Amino acid sequence: MSLPRIVIEVVRLGWRRGQWGFNEPPTNVVRTPVGTRDLGFVRPLVGAADGQELFEALLGPLWERILELPEVRASRGVELALDLPMSLQGHLWEAMHDGQRPLGANPGLLVAITRRVASDTPLPGVVAGAPRVLFASGAKLTEPVILPGAMFLGLLRECESEGLALASVADDLSADTLAGRVEAFRPDLIHLVAHGRLDEDGRLLVELSGALVPPDQLVAALLPGGHRPLAVVLSVCHTARLSPASLAAKLIGAGVPIVVAMDGEVAEPACRLFSKRLVRALLNGDGVAEAAAHGRRAALVGEPDPGTRDDWARPTVYTAASLPAAFRPVDPEPARRVLGQARQLDLAQHPVYIGRRAIFDQVDRLLPGGPGLLVAYTEGGFAKLGATRLLREIGFRLLHAGHVPLLLAPHTQHTAPRTLRQAVAAVLKAALDACDRLGLPAPALGTVAAGLPPGAASPPGSPRRGVVAFRDAPGALDLDVVREALAADLAALARVAGERLGLPYGDHTRVVVLAEGLHLWLGALGWIESEPPGLLDLVTPNGLGGAASPVPVVATAALDQCVPLSAFKAQRPGMGAYRFEPLTALPDDEAMLGYQWVLLQAWHPDDRYRKVWVAAPGHDKEALRATFSKHLRGHPAGVADTLYFLVDVLAEWKHFVAHDDEAAWRVYAELHRLAP
Repeated sequence: MSLPRIVIEVVRLGWRRGQWGFNEPPTNVVRTPVGTRDLGFVRPLVGAADGQELFEALLGPLWERILELPEVRASRGVELALDLPMSLQGHLWEAMHDGQRPLGANPGLLVAITRRVASDTPLPGVVAGAPRVLFASGAKLTEPVILPGAMFLGLLRECESEGLALASVADDLSADTLAGRVEAFRPDLIHLVAHGRLDEDGRLLVELSGALVPPDQLVAALLPGGHRPLAVVLSVCHTARLSPASLAAKLIGAGVPIVVAMDGEVAEPACRLFSKRLVRALLNGDGVAEAAAHGRRAALVGEPDPGTRDDWARPTVYTAASLPAAFRPVDPEPARRVLGQARQLDLAQHPVYIGRRAIFDQVDRLLPGGPGLLVAYTEGGFAKLGATRLLREIGFRLLHAGHVPLLLAPHTQHTAPRTLRQAVAAVLKAALDACDRLGLPAPALGTVAAGLPPGAASPPGSPRRGVVAFRDAPGALDLDVVREALAADLAALARVAGERLGLPYGDHTRVVVLAEGLHLWLGALGWIESEPPGLLDLVTPNGLGGAASPVPVVATAALDQCVPLSAFKAQRPGMGAYRFEPLTALPDDEAMLGYQWVLLQAWHPDDRYRKVWVAAPGHDKEALRATFSKHLRGHPAGVADTLYFLVDVLAEWKHFVAHDDEAAWRVYAELHRLAP
């Protein structure tokens, strides 16, 4: 049930017998004009006294009438949708205080405060499935001023790891490269982090890759080609105040129905709780106002004196005036189904995955029209680099895009394929496993019939018997025949998945093969004269598929231990159909940021560590960087053990602070009878 909405319109009434007049609210309480004084005297400050001034100026005696409305009493909540003149937008109305507590901290009444902006543009449709979220920065994410906003991505990553979102990260963007990323990724939500400044005329300029961009140009970059996201979150200075020329007003005027301007560091517990609960509630299918109200109240509950702080009040939620009170931006059911499928396929794992942005950028371009082979390679072994986890994360991402990943992992020297027959059989077995786990009928495997000796028939009964017979049959395979048959089998699997699994699958659905440790596939890769034909001889620019239904192959390999793959790479230089991306230890900046994203999640199996960990205010950034670099060495696989041992020690020396966000939310949820 959505919160009842009361639209607060400010109308300036004349002086009446020494008092200001209030129009009577209409009986249906859809719109409530409110008389008010000229609020120019109200200081744009926060604190109990300032919050009370704002409250008395805007609501005053009307508040008691609002509390007695049947709709408000029945729902134990209300959305105050502020329809204010531009001259009053600079005040922090979210900090209104009724004399006992901030409105957002009322334990018995859920109070949402939103700000309405006129817009005639039709609303985008509801997102069905995991929303696509672009986290974009106008500077490097590790810049000191940008870093607090970048911490928001750590909160988003938690939702991504639980199957509620699909995120892409891009930093140091210019207006042109931002437009390119938006056009390629087509996000449902954009979070922009950038420096903002006012020019000599008071107009906002946003710094993107060193250039100052005015709002009109930035709006064009955020909405290229007519694409309109459902929401834009702005971690940019000077965007929380609305004016006709402001970025928020221009975005809503251009058709973005929800704009959130953040004016506080996300690393603060209150703002972190607000952000986490807002995003989680939206992705779970709650309404905008209700999600924001729960986030703000969760941040306030337990504060000894919330009227003395203001970080909880800084996030400002603007909505298009045409946005219905009952509007739900996201239908989460398809995403929940995908999470179940990911678990069935052994792809969904904690903790949050970090780094490898260049590789994930290539994965996002795989379909349609991307490379047929993408290899993440090392030149010195896989130890602590998280290669298997990388493939699982890629598979999880592909599921959300509506594709079917076939994971050929984990492998050792004793279990990896040794012949082309074994390699093809591994693909067919993974296809049958996927059918079993996703509840799909197994396709009639033409590859088995094509690979059996002349006159031999596939064993009756289980298709798996046919795969075993294919694998163990004598004789060489005809590459052209097997390539054609395998492409047809995998196209059939993609087709049945697109027809039967529902959203996000459909006509666009394809199969993607994920192969671990190709350097272990001794004798199964081919390509060089001393080896019999192998997997690399099967791969074309369409991967293992055909032009109508490509089947890209994504693999990991130690290139220095794999002569066939090294030769393949050397003979395909610069060809877009075959991509090789280095898999190395993370650079210090990327590692530091990634480790902190992980520490923002309460995921750890050990109760001692299942908290949110943040660097203490005033910490020595360079000393912290050196400590992490020395002990973790940029290894993603050190997250589960070394990272938490390290921050536990640092916490003893007051360099890190642990905050139990989940315990705070459980207390809040129990108090208000919510599902955690």
